[in-house]
Amino acid sequence: MYINYLEIVGWIATFVVIGSFLVNDMIKLRSINLAGATLWLIYGIIASSYSIIFLNVVVMSIQIFKINELLKNKKL
Repeated sequence: MYINYLEIVGWIATFVVIGSFLVNDMIKLRSINLAGATLWLIYGIIASSYSIIFLNVVVMSIQIFKINELLKNKKL
């Protein structure tokens, strides 16, 4: 039986990103979305897709920045 690991990573990433939008807490939403973007980055690396790699590096950077901002504001 042939297992296409690239497709498995892609589908898991898809469901994680979709699931992130079902969460109401903004920190949790961004954290789950960050995990999804990380999986998509792995997908892009495996597939050698520079557009997917670029997009998800940008998304991950934004999510990390926004999570840090939310945590700073929560401490105030």
